[in-house]
Amino acid sequence: MARFTVGHGIDNYIADLEKLLVDEEEIIGRSIFEGAKIVTDAVRSEIEGIPTREYDASSDTISGITDKQKAGLQEGLGIASMRRDGSFINVKVGMDGYNSIRTRKYPKGQPNALIARALCTGTSFRVRNDFIGRAVRSTRSAAEAAMKKQCDEEIKKRIH
Repeated sequence: MARFTVGHGIDNYIADLEKLLVDEEEIIGRSIFEGAKIVTDAVRSEIEGIPTREYDASSDTISGITDKQKAGLQEGLGIASMRRDGSFINVKVGMDGYNSIRTRKYPKGQPNALIARALCTGTSFRVRNDFIGRAVRSTRSAAEAAMKKQCDEEIKKRIH
């Protein structure tokens, strides 16, 4: 019959794993925020690339946004606080707040999320410009690598 002898090293290893379990949410949260920063920076640069208001009279459509709407999107872009949904830990990158264009319908200003959604999906009079989707697709691997690197660093800090 095979025999497996374990020394004191396994006790230290188990203690290290228990430390990681206690700090699990903090380790994962820092890793997720690191990836979210990369995606947020990409969305910010995509916003800068959105053309300002251009009207095409032949097709009766608008491509682009006004300078005030672009500034509102830049100011409203952010990362939401971490949220646990069952076994998942999430953060959201998105728009919050209002821009400075006040109308009768929007006395506090136009909602930035509304402008972003109208740009990403298009409307009957606005050309589709999925700037958020482009940013997410272009940074997916870089964000995953940054999250892995941050997670490894956090684990090394706690184990050694």
